[in-house]
Amino acid sequence: MVFQKTNLEIEQKQTLSLTPQLLQAIEVLRMTSVELDEFIEVELENNPLLEANWDSDENEITENDADSLDERAPPDRRAEDFDWVEYLKEKDYSDVSYGYGTYSESTQEYRNMGQSLSEYLLEQLTTEDLNRISANSVYAYELVEFISELLDENGFLAQTVSEIAVITGATEEEVAGVICVLQDMEPAGVATANVRACLELQYKRNGGTDPLIIEIINTRLKDVASRSVGAVARSLRKKQDEIEHAFKIIGTLNPKPGRGFGDGTIPHYIVPDLIIENVDEKFEIKLNNVHQPTLSVSPHYKRILLESEKGGEAYNFLIERLQAAAALIKSIEQRGQTIHNVMTAILDHQDRFLYEGEACLKPLSQRQIAEQIGVHISTVSRAIRGKYIQTPYGVIEMKRFFSAGINTADGKGATAAHTTTLIVSMVNSEDKKAPLSDRLIANILEKEGIFISRRTVAKYRNSAGIASSSKRAER
Repeated sequence: MVFQKTNLEIEQKQTLSLTPQLLQAIEVLRMTSVELDEFIEVELENNPLLEANWDSDENEITENDADSLDERAPPDRRAEDFDWVEYLKEKDYSDVSYGYGTYSESTQEYRNMGQSLSEYLLEQLTTEDLNRISANSVYAYELVEFISELLDENGFLAQTVSEIAVITGATEEEVAGVICVLQDMEPAGVATANVRACLELQYKRNGGTDPLIIEIINTRLKDVASRSVGAVARSLRKKQDEIEHAFKIIGTLNPKPGRGFGDGTIPHYIVPDLIIENVDEKFEIKLNNVHQPTLSVSPHYKRILLESEKGGEAYNFLIERLQAAAALIKSIEQRGQTIHNVMTAILDHQDRFLYEGEACLKPLSQRQIAEQIGVHISTVSRAIRGKYIQTPYGVIEMKRFFSAGINTADGKGATAAHTTTLIVSMVNSEDKKAPLSDRLIANILEKEGIFISRRTVAKYRNSAGIASSSKRAER
């Protein structure tokens, strides 16, 4: 007789979960200045314990500002025996605040912004999805967020699993897990490599199993576009009505599932998050919070809380609102500090920009900055999303400080901005009767140690608003 032995073992395992407070901190960091202002306005309406004050005399942030809210935070909020009344008697919550200065008109520029594909996908993310990727849900969320922002305007993912693993430091298994999660979301077909993979995924998700349709998707899409029913029927030795039926099914699928998202439709103004100023021949980075009020906890509701019966309905409601207020203030404070840290690290690499402008920007990756300040690459991605900085050369989007390097003879690389500047300079000094062709410009750049294709020259030339050589020629 065989006996089965059952053992009960207790294993201690440390994991992280996405608490509402952490999710809020992540979303606050992603917000643009305008989005943050709108979010604060809504929170002020919904949380009676929050107060806004526009009358502070201070008008700028430094690294030595108010002590971290961690020091003011209470012990474990879930502890049933914690005496909030005694805690509030010892703590003056009126000094828990964030925001500097009186309201004033700051530099603003018009911009259209709408929900991005990445934001739409993140809204669908569940705890189960995160667990499919990693036991560390915070890490999994950051990985999903970063990869979702790699999707192009059509919803496709150009990078391979191994390339993304190198960029993020994740394992290929984790990256593949994220891609699977994204491909299970709506709109169907996103996070695939190309149109064929996109259409095949959509067809199978709709329950399709016909091998003929799958074969046509993978091998005869050009014929589908040109409606070459007869040619496909003869090639595959099928009846025309079978091919027509397959074409009809394929025609119901969406070859560009990412379309309709992006910077879209809602008009907003740009408010720079940071300002670079030249003070006594030294450049300083300052957070621009003059458009935000000072947030604090209402002393009126503090008194009501102190007078409320512990465990009562009013007491529990106020405690919940107090926690929400403190979490919001801390999230906003962390947002400002993270953006400041990222910009400081950027200028460590791009210091020549301060003296010579964009033409002197060097190749720089988000991963370099993430490693320098000790955060995940997705944190850098969130910190620069939609953020602008006011510089001596105008208001510039933070992501413009990042650029993949163009190969150069010295191995240091050249940025698109620098290369475009060289192209503009060459065109401005060319013989107007015999303008330089894109091929000739590429050859000249190669002699100067910058290796670039004719097509890339055309791309940079178009971005600078320069017509082709045939159109520039004087008649």
